[in-house]
Amino acid sequence: MKKKYQNRSDNTNGKTPPYAALYTLWFGLDYGSILTAYALYKTLEQLGFKSCLIQKGPALWSEHYADKNNIAGKFIYENCDVLEVFSDEKDKELLDGIGTRIVGSDVMWDCGIINNFDDMYFCLKGVNKENVKKIAYGTSFGGSCDIPVMKRSEYMQLLRKFNGISVKCFREAVSMSEMFGIDPEIVLDPVFLCDKQKYIQCAESSAAKATEEQNSFVFSYIKNGDERKRDLVTRGYVILLEKYASPLRNFVDINRYPESTAALGLEPAYHIQVNDWLHYIINSDFVITDDYYGMCFAILFRKNFVVVCGRDMKDLSQYTTLLDQLGLAERLVYLDDDFRTKEYLFRKPVRYNDAVNKLEKIKSDSLEWLKEQLKNDAKQVK
Repeated sequence: MKKKYQNRSDNTNGKTPPYAALYTLWFGLDYGSILTAYALYKTLEQLGFKSCLIQKGPALWSEHYADKNNIAGKFIYENCDVLEVFSDEKDKELLDGIGTRIVGSDVMWDCGIINNFDDMYFCLKGVNKENVKKIAYGTSFGGSCDIPVMKRSEYMQLLRKFNGISVKCFREAVSMSEMFGIDPEIVLDPVFLCDKQKYIQCAESSAAKATEEQNSFVFSYIKNGDERKRDLVTRGYVILLEKYASPLRNFVDINRYPESTAALGLEPAYHIQVNDWLHYIINSDFVITDDYYGMCFAILFRKNFVVVCGRDMKDLSQYTTLLDQLGLAERLVYLDDDFRTKEYLFRKPVRYNDAVNKLEKIKSDSLEWLKEQLKNDAKQVK
């Protein structure tokens, strides 16, 4: 077969196809979507698998998201192999020799996001062989698990064609059990499975590292800003200045950069590539965020942090599951809380000893589950 995949070295004539095709939302302009896809790719590499990330479907979202020079494209094409699929015929040709398909870890089954791409994001596009293995790792319906009734029977049939299914939070697990009679494994996001040194290496090549005079920062990542979150960031920073002399670096939603910047009302960081985001969070003294992945990377790099959420946020269970598992629920601040009663969190360090032990146990279990799925025969979910 010709031109099996395009790799980062532009050697497109490789004779050996990837062992695993990864269906992710890496092309979404979101640091979390990009990094969780990268982490799953690198985790499989650590496990001895060669893999590739699938480019976005030709009719999914606008062509802007397929741009190799946007924030997602620059990072992924530099660090991962990408299989470019632009038609059903090409899809079948390119994927025919790949025996393992993995979907996740992201909101891959959210009806509002994947639209009519069920066949692609249920790993079934071009799959006509019983010996093709299909694995869902940490995949989500989007927090609310709001699957239209007319879709549930169809989704049940699609899900039962998988060989192994895992999710990241209890709510998703309960919903899947109630709606489809499937009891998935609860696993850690791949960002925790990937060797931390990979992120550090990426950060080392950032423009921020090359040009910033400071060595440490207070890092804020507020995707959905408003006046209350701005007050939390500014008041928290004033408190942190009592201990640290670090400048504040604010990150916002890169997919809605002007709107998100205006909503937060604070000057954003100048360097906004993925490598820059990693540089700032790795070298931070404190992290203030409303984002799940901002929280994950704060925990991963043992940072003191506060995460702020609304009680009605549809994916709140994703946050609370991880924080409860690690004994860090105290670090969650709700928007309707009296922030004055939470100011102590900016002075109180996170006690990571117990949390790290718990994290390592869950990480070990998650890796073991993934390894078992990769080596098991292609037996479907019952």
